[in-house]
Amino acid sequence: MNQLIEKPDKIFENIKTQIKIGIKNRNHDFHTPVFSNLKKNGLIGSRVVVLRSFNSNELKINFHTDIRSKKSEELKVYPKTNFLFYDHRSKIQLRIKSTSKIFYNNNVTKLAWDQTRLSSRKYYLAQEPSSSKSIVSTDSIPRHLIGIDPSLEESEEGYKNFSIV
Repeated sequence: MNQLIEKPDKIFENIKTQIKIGIKNRNHDFHTPVFSNLKKNGLIGSRVVVLRSFNSNELKINFHTDIRSKKSEELKVYPKTNFLFYDHRSKIQLRIKSTSKIFYNNNVTKLAWDQTRLSSRKYYLAQEPSSSKSIVSTDSIPRHLIGIDPSLEESEEGYKNFSIV
């Protein structure tokens, strides 16, 4: 019988290892879990997020988000959240109950921002927050940046919209 099935501590260590791999490997199924939270209207909101860091000792999972998003305001009021991971190769589904906290404009966000690639910083330059209503499909990125990355200097304007959950 598989040792992972026999020993809960081995299962737990394997889960932590898979999450760590998901942080580094964009092709790993755990790289993009579903994150769910309670919305102001009492319904559940779910979306795919990109994992950015994981502290396996403190069991803290982080992802980046636009502070202007509705999710940021909702998490301040309703911090109880869930992550759903699924690895289609091993057929493992992992549900994690979590309590979320927003980090904004502090040492934590500055360190992460400084390590964020220009191609990712570009999305924080969007003129409208994510999930804004629009007549046509748009990501709201300034037109002059479509298909290219901003300069380092230009990207710094996006820091005001950057936060970490």
